[in-house]
Amino acid sequence: MKLNWIWIVLFAGKVSAVDCQQELTRHLATDLELSYKEFDQTQNRGMRVLSAKGCHAETAALIQAYIRHNQAEESSLRWHLAQQYAMAGEYGPAIEAARTTLNAKEDLATNPFRWNDYVLATIAFLERDKQSLIAHTEAVRKGQDAHMGNQINLKLLEALVRHFDQSYAYATSHLASSE
Repeated sequence: MKLNWIWIVLFAGKVSAVDCQQELTRHLATDLELSYKEFDQTQNRGMRVLSAKGCHAETAALIQAYIRHNQAEESSLRWHLAQQYAMAGEYGPAIEAARTTLNAKEDLATNPFRWNDYVLATIAFLERDKQSLIAHTEAVRKGQDAHMGNQINLKLLEALVRHFDQSYAYATSHLASSE
């Protein structure tokens, strides 16, 4: 049944291929002058537009260009760079970018947001280290009542555990799935 629906959509002309390289060129011409908030934190603006089109490698290139152009130091830019590389299946650069977001001064007594465990769990998934993925996921689980961010991140980490044998892109697109 699913295959028939795909054919109907294709023949009806509803599917249009996105030229990711062309989209990147367009965004490079317009998005480098956006504020950090517009570029990184606003839906339907900046890097989020390119990412929503499934152009993950190109989104990573756009983020890198933005960081260089603006000498940006926001950690979220580097984290989103890591995510885009991971979505594109480029795990080496994703791991490298993710490591730069680790908080050397994380103090769970003053801020119960378990950022480092979230990042390390993600890195473990990308490195195919299931034992570390599970250990860091459990650490985030222990903090789920202490900070809303832990609850949100736990859903993603649980999908990574559940779909460990799949790609990052597959796992993150199946957050609520028990497949």
